[in-house]
Amino acid sequence: MSKRYKNLVLVCLLVLCVLSSARLFDDVDYWFMDIASNFQVQYAFFALILFLICIWKKIFPLAVLTGLLFVLNADVLVDSGGSVQAAVQAKTTFNVYSANIYKSNSDLSKLNYILQESDPEIVLLLEVNPQHIEQLRKAIQRYPYSIVNTSFAANGIGIVFLSKFPILNHQLTKLSEHGNAIIEAAIEINNKPVMFYGVHAQRPDVENFDERKEQFIMLARQISKQTLPVIAAGDLNSTPSTPNFRKLLKISGLRDSRTGFGWEPSWPTYFPFFWIPIDHILVSPEVHVHNRVTGSPIGSDHYPVFAELSIN
Repeated sequence: MSKRYKNLVLVCLLVLCVLSSARLFDDVDYWFMDIASNFQVQYAFFALILFLICIWKKIFPLAVLTGLLFVLNADVLVDSGGSVQAAVQAKTTFNVYSANIYKSNSDLSKLNYILQESDPEIVLLLEVNPQHIEQLRKAIQRYPYSIVNTSFAANGIGIVFLSKFPILNHQLTKLSEHGNAIIEAAIEINNKPVMFYGVHAQRPDVENFDERKEQFIMLARQISKQTLPVIAAGDLNSTPSTPNFRKLLKISGLRDSRTGFGWEPSWPTYFPFFWIPIDHILVSPEVHVHNRVTGSPIGSDHYPVFAELSIN
């Protein structure tokens, strides 16, 4: 192999090492590190390509390094099966459906069809505008309890929360002028009070990174003080590999419902190579997860997420 070709492989390997290591440092709160932490599967793909090139060109020391990088990043694809086993003994189940429907989505016919056919007990819809409300009118009317708010943001983008269970009380916390918010609702599921958090976090832009980080910590601390079972769903604009997401789970005591069900990417629908899981359903230890899937496309840049749950 030529020296120039070898140097190119070394540079690619170095870049891949830096990007792959970003997720390993929870206490390094830099915007770039947070962004770089999201693309674990993509790094695994590039590591595999480099590994095959090194084997082909018989550069075995580099092949070992690229192989280790592949293993480091591919662990996200390993299905542990833990959540399925934990849910076996549960009795009464209910379904949670969460979707960022996309503010510029002009046709909600697919969403309406899915809601009618799957008939989930709890529905969270994000990036909802006043025109969407008209298209969702029949779906909203099928639920005895609902919270519809598109007035808290300057751009008219808001949240819809639908429930077949009684909503005891709720409050809305605005996170930005772009429709980002947290809805906190106490609901009664099968005669048991449960706290539900619907979250639409800000994007991890350079300008709002510190503010966004504080909002994650605020939410985590608020949840950690709850004595009731907790379900948190929505678009967190963050994957489980990022330091902010891991801190959220650590402080709040919640767990990711995806555990045991595979990778389940949800964004962006239009660019499969860059698929990452940024839409989530998180649960406290009292909540069992029977099933967790990414839903069918609804005309949004996000795929919906769906979970079948029960309360211990």
